[in-house]
Amino acid sequence: MPADNNVVDRGCAPVAVENHVGPNQPDAEHPGDVVAGKLYFQRCRWCRTAVFRRLLCPVCANTDMVWERSGGVGTIHHIAVVGRSTGAPRALAIIEMEEGFRLRARIVGTPPGALHVGNRVELAMEGEAAPRELLFRPCEA
Repeated sequence: MPADNNVVDRGCAPVAVENHVGPNQPDAEHPGDVVAGKLYFQRCRWCRTAVFRRLLCPVCANTDMVWERSGGVGTIHHIAVVGRSTGAPRALAIIEMEEGFRLRARIVGTPPGALHVGNRVELAMEGEAAPRELLFRPCEA
């Protein structure tokens, strides 16, 4: 097979991957952050597992990752209401994204008690976020 930069050959069937290098790719200092209103995650070139803020693949331990842009929509997998340090209750959730990875985020735009496991959420750009904190809001019905 001729050498091709967009094909990864690991001894099995080659896997074609898109080259995601570009101006909107997150920089090395802030991987997995929101860049220009878009959420980026990593996908293993070997087994195609989607991960978020990882140095290596949790499935095959490979370090060869490619950046991809997320659609920014997911489902609440676990939720907790926290209010001890900030005074006001806030909702922290583990969100399972449509691409297959999970992340931790704060849910804004609705009272914390109104949220439930299984609710659909989307990336939010409004609100005050701590450094490297992600904000999501419930999807419009």
